[in-house]
Amino acid sequence: MNKSVGGPLALLVFLIASDCPGAEMIKLAQTTTNMAAAAAPKTIPESGAVEIQLEKSAIVGRLPLTLNGAVELALERNPNLIVEKVRVEQARSKIDEAKGDYDPIFNLRGTVLRKDNVVASRFYPTGLYFDSESATGAGIQSKFYTGAKFGIDFDFKRLVSTSNTQTLSPQYAAIFAVTMMQPLLRDFGWDVNQTRIRVAAIGEPLAERNLEQKTGQLVQQVEEGYWSLVYLRQDFEVKKNSVDIARLLLKRSEDLFRSGRVAAVSVLEARSGVATREEALIVAERDFERFEDRLKLLLQLDPNAASISLLDSPRREAVILDASKSVELALQKRPEIQGLQMELAQRELEQKYATNQTLPRLDLSAQYGMNGISGRPSNNCINPISFPCPPGPVAGADVDGSIFAGQTHANNAFNRFFQHNPFDNWSVEVKLQIPLGNRTANAQLADANLRLSETKARLRAARDQIITEVRDAIREIISANKRMGAARETIKFVEDQLDGARKKFEAGLGSSYEVLQVVDDLERARSSENRAVLDYNVGQGKLRLAENSVLENFNIELKKTPRYTFRDQ
Repeated sequence: MNKSVGGPLALLVFLIASDCPGAEMIKLAQTTTNMAAAAAPKTIPESGAVEIQLEKSAIVGRLPLTLNGAVELALERNPNLIVEKVRVEQARSKIDEAKGDYDPIFNLRGTVLRKDNVVASRFYPTGLYFDSESATGAGIQSKFYTGAKFGIDFDFKRLVSTSNTQTLSPQYAAIFAVTMMQPLLRDFGWDVNQTRIRVAAIGEPLAERNLEQKTGQLVQQVEEGYWSLVYLRQDFEVKKNSVDIARLLLKRSEDLFRSGRVAAVSVLEARSGVATREEALIVAERDFERFEDRLKLLLQLDPNAASISLLDSPRREAVILDASKSVELALQKRPEIQGLQMELAQRELEQKYATNQTLPRLDLSAQYGMNGISGRPSNNCINPISFPCPPGPVAGADVDGSIFAGQTHANNAFNRFFQHNPFDNWSVEVKLQIPLGNRTANAQLADANLRLSETKARLRAARDQIITEVRDAIREIISANKRMGAARETIKFVEDQLDGARKKFEAGLGSSYEVLQVVDDLERARSSENRAVLDYNVGQGKLRLAENSVLENFNIELKKTPRYTFRDQ
């Protein structure tokens, strides 16, 4: 005997409607057959089969949508994903920001000074003299990855003074200086001074792994939302057809009551059956609309836009499961593990830097300078015998008194560096600073150690969580597959029950309520099968998410910087 839903139900309705007008009989049989077809597994047509409209919305037309199309829309529009992409760019800019600490700094200086000096001395009968000074300079400073600071400075000064002790006025001075300071304990070394750069460099691939994680989660959410909406659409169709059948059976019961073939209670039961199924239809309509809005939110579609027409059907084919291999893949590929390994490397760098900062400061400083000086003898010399005016040029001064004398004196100051032995100087200094207590550095080291321990604990917890997620996903797939088989067996059993209910109703030993109860059982069995199919597909999506194969499954590629190598903890 053929156990398809359409066969027994159509036969049942035909027998029930044997005393009804032909048109009504045909309508009931057609409706029942449609219900069976809606409950059976099928491919969703392009145009869709559910007419759902929000009461106060402006929904017009339909939006045909495949699963891949939904994923593409989500990747293009989802604001959370856009935020993660921005964070990748921010992390990339942090690298340049950290490297900027080692950019050379070029500076230009210019100073003009006028100073009146009040003195109480027998050398200054007026008690007053003034200095007028102008200076220009340029220099460059830079920091090296060893912690050393290097600087080159050049200054040129011109001084005019009415002081009786000033031998040259105007006086020209050219000053060249080279300075270097190298830490020997605190802030010493390539690794310590590159901590900020290395932490920032790890931040870029870390942000990319976070983007990968968020992308995979979003795609899995879209997939689950898509299949959930497919299931709710099928559920709505089943319940809608159930309402139609209940209404037709109510009319048939009323006809049979008027002819005296059934009691009044049969009509009441039929009316109750209609009300109960209408309530279930309202709930199904609400659930469909709610989940459709959720999917639109993921895809950043206007809630008042066209209703979604689902084009894909869920997969039912068997999958090969290997728990050990899935766990191994997950621990290798999950961006959370990779990200925590990178974060652990950052914490280790910070801990190493904090340890260095607890050391005393021992700095080696060196300086070398050259001075060139020239000028015109001052007319304000002290006349006592002990302080005579110089008899001739001083330091290469040109005393011709011409209008070009100033320029000549300036050149002489420069010439000291190249044509004459300059007035040079140099110094070497070793400076030791030992902080007493050193509470700030010790507290920072303690904090760095705690952050390191925290990250290690999070890494262990993440691994345990991932193993659990893989096992749960596999368990859900296996369970859903078994439920699909059990639902199919239930459907066959209920179809046999439906045949018995039909015969009892035909013999006047049953009621429409009993028939509807069996139809409901069949509908629940079909709904259970569809729910199992939904869970089967959602479970596969969760397993792909646990294995980090979601993007691969949808052929999605994310640009990544080269991975760093980290020590396994």
